[in-house]
Amino acid sequence: MSFEDWLYRKSEQNAHSEIMAFLLAVLSINLLLGGLVVTVLTVGQSVVLPFLVVQTSGASSVLGLILTVAGFCLLCSGFILVVYYDKQRSWYLGEIDKSTQLNRKVMIKTAHDVLEEHMDKKKKE
Repeated sequence: MSFEDWLYRKSEQNAHSEIMAFLLAVLSINLLLGGLVVTVLTVGQSVVLPFLVVQTSGASSVLGLILTVAGFCLLCSGFILVVYYDKQRSWYLGEIDKSTQLNRKVMIKTAHDVLEEHMDKKKKE
């Protein structure tokens, strides 16, 4: 396996991980909204920051608090992972571009090309 193939595989792997991190962020939005809905339904009034208000009305409010905090934490980690994997994938693609530009600049002559040039020079003399 060449270095360029390895770079392609790593970039594809990071693209897959980036998609999974985005799906984690989508899941966490669902948890966050579910926690907010459970909190609003149990308290009976809309609370802007439900995890800052002390609620002692039962297990349902604790469930809402747990879902809200878990959703918020997962949302933050999902977005951080999306940025991280995107940055890694961009680096791998940049290295692929560098290697292909280097291959274009360096012209490798085969033995056949060298012999043809030598024969052309002899014919001209």
